[in-house]
Amino acid sequence: MVYRRLVLVALLTVLMCTAAFTYTFWFLGRPTDARAVARNSFIYDAQGNVLYELHGEINRVPVELEQIPLPVRQAFIAIEDERFYQHPGVDIKAIFRALVGNITARRIAQGGSTITQQVIKTYYLSPERTFSRKLKEIFLALSFERTHSKDEILEMYLNRIYLGEGAYGVQAAARSYFNKDVGQLTLAQGALLAGLTRAPSLYDPYVNPDLALQRRNTVLSKMLEQGLIDREQYNQALAEPLNLQRPEKNQQSQKYAFYIDQVISEAIARLKDMGGDDLVFNGGLQIKTAFEPALQEAAEEAFARAGFADNLMQGALVLVDNRTGAIKAVIGGRQHEARLGFNRATSLRRQPGSTFKPLAVYGPAFEMGYGPGSLIKDIPQRYGDGYAPRNADGSYYGDIPITVAVQWSRNAAAVWLLNEIGVERGMEFARRLGIDLVPEDAHLPLALGGLTRGVSPLQMAGAYAAFANGGLYCEPHAIEQIIDAQGNILYQAPVPRRVMQQSTAEKMTDVLQNAVRAGTGRRAYVPGVLVAGKTGTTELPKTAVFRGLSGNKDAWFVGYTDRFTCAVWVGYDEKDMDRSHYLRFYGGGLPASIFHDLIFRIYKPEEPITRDSEPPSAQPSGGNGQLLPPEGNPAAAGDLPVPGEQDAGGDAQELEENSVNNGSTPVDGGMAPGNVQPESSAPEVTTPVTGDQAGSPAGVPAPSRPQPPAGTTGGDKWPVP
Repeated sequence: MVYRRLVLVALLTVLMCTAAFTYTFWFLGRPTDARAVARNSFIYDAQGNVLYELHGEINRVPVELEQIPLPVRQAFIAIEDERFYQHPGVDIKAIFRALVGNITARRIAQGGSTITQQVIKTYYLSPERTFSRKLKEIFLALSFERTHSKDEILEMYLNRIYLGEGAYGVQAAARSYFNKDVGQLTLAQGALLAGLTRAPSLYDPYVNPDLALQRRNTVLSKMLEQGLIDREQYNQALAEPLNLQRPEKNQQSQKYAFYIDQVISEAIARLKDMGGDDLVFNGGLQIKTAFEPALQEAAEEAFARAGFADNLMQGALVLVDNRTGAIKAVIGGRQHEARLGFNRATSLRRQPGSTFKPLAVYGPAFEMGYGPGSLIKDIPQRYGDGYAPRNADGSYYGDIPITVAVQWSRNAAAVWLLNEIGVERGMEFARRLGIDLVPEDAHLPLALGGLTRGVSPLQMAGAYAAFANGGLYCEPHAIEQIIDAQGNILYQAPVPRRVMQQSTAEKMTDVLQNAVRAGTGRRAYVPGVLVAGKTGTTELPKTAVFRGLSGNKDAWFVGYTDRFTCAVWVGYDEKDMDRSHYLRFYGGGLPASIFHDLIFRIYKPEEPITRDSEPPSAQPSGGNGQLLPPEGNPAAAGDLPVPGEQDAGGDAQELEENSVNNGSTPVDGGMAPGNVQPESSAPEVTTPVTGDQAGSPAGVPAPSRPQPPAGTTGGDKWPVP
């Protein structure tokens, strides 16, 4: 009878175990693979160097077992699971030892878990301490050992275990405590990390160095007892001080913060359908970028040297590669305030003023067959909707070639030409170049940058790069490729596409080079470098705040060389603008000077920036210390009257009456001859000789400015150059 009862109990036990085992697998499934856990992503520069390391709430950098020194592995085994390589996934002796301890304590105080069980628990099960969870853990561990090798399990464990200071896994912990890779750890350092597994907060060496040292020595004693190290190794490790070293903040990452922000934002946008920010921060991605430190540093130096008038004045800059659209430098403001904060280079939306003329007027006109010498009318005219654009100097040159209209930024001529070719044609061409337009933009002020939503420096740089690239447009991008943790390519940078005829791009380059060589963009001139570009300025909004003031809101310069395109914006944030904080210069002033400085640094790195390499004409200081560049009349230094002493007119004049409600009016136009300040306001600066001015004082030749026909407002013919 007793025998039968024993057999029955045994059978019932087997059935219960089988049922539990079946339940565990069929209803809970198998443990997740180690690759599914969160792991850090890395951003690389163009040379393949690590630029920045990304992680979310979990800081984890998985490594292969072979990268972890044997003594470090042995330290964890000695203190956590000394029979790891002998048991089948569950250590019966450890379980009975824990059972006795729990009965004595009358609560579940010990787990008796092996490393395999800990892998099951951390990868698969919830952390609560219950008998049912423990049963699941045991059965899964037994099965897991049949499908995974001991080394695979140990690798999973060492990459998952939490070791304090926000570090998950031995690689992250090695950086957190010793500022080195796990492969460089000594025996003593490995023992310290192993000792943290019991209570990371309690044994944190930064907080409790004495307790951490005691715990480390306990681990070393265990290793000696188990024959994993000899007495000499033990004594040497015992004598080694903690030698803690917190990881240094990456100064380069701080310096390149705006660029890194752009990379992160771009990666999240590109992968939004695959997981977005969670994948970017926790997916173990390799994010390969076009970043070149030397170019970013040149941009930073140019900005630092710019001499902004006050601490509130802001600026932004984007430098892109003409051929590929790759972003090479980003400056999103005077200071970087927060990770993924507001980036004026990419998120700012402001009216572009006259820098928009090539995109909405002259580009589409060249596509239709117009050329630099084609005559257009610079005349006063009121159009059907009542819109009557003015030139900033109030004069009109009559019939002039396009090259002169661009050279002196003649507003009336640009609007006249847009009216001739059609607003829709201008909008379509601008859209091809990556400009987002809305139906409300379909009006003649489009010629002068009268946009409802505005544009960013990034958009303007991308658009102008198409002219530099022979008519091929490539969406500006910082990221070249994104590879996931399994080696799959998730994203590849876009390739250029043709958006205009090559002849259109060549014509545009011709007229824009002339604007820099002898027009409103003269301060962007760089000796020995062919520079093409356009200035742009928008007037103060016509509101009560600025009543009676004559000044500007936005100043732009967008230009390019044979290799790079750069867009520069200078202005104030909307919240900071008041009667004391507005621009007293134009796009041909500080923005063009920043462009000049950057391009000079890129093309002439071995030559110091000297007086001869400065932009033509010194920049006289205004009443509030801001610059007053002679954009409209580069033939003489300091020829622009101080704002408030003249009627600036305006490219779009009373834009708010023409469905443009953002309050900015473009005013980037040629100034009337004779509007010259006293010579004392403009220190003489010479520049290298160019063109046909040999024998004259060194410097860019003073261009021959057009004289408006006497006694007439238009109709007179202008000789084709």
